[in-house]
Amino acid sequence: MHAYLIGEYLKKITINDIIDYCQKENITISKTDAIILLSYAKKYYKDFINGDPTEILKEIKTKINPETYKAAYKLYIENKIKYLK
Repeated sequence: MHAYLIGEYLKKITINDIIDYCQKENITISKTDAIILLSYAKKYYKDFINGDPTEILKEIKTKINPETYKAAYKLYIENKIKYLK
């Protein structure tokens, strides 16, 4: 159920939604990093929810700003604990 709802939500999210959310959370993010994060979220959301995203996270880490990665990873862990467990 969670995967379906998240998948439907991700279909509607835009790059500007990612940037706006990051600003609200006091996270500096470039448009390029937002595009990369959204692309991975849309493509691999089922792995992030139910699988082991270790390899995906390693790949993302090499493609975006280190500070942005740290902040995004922290949010991922916090939200996974809060909403999926």
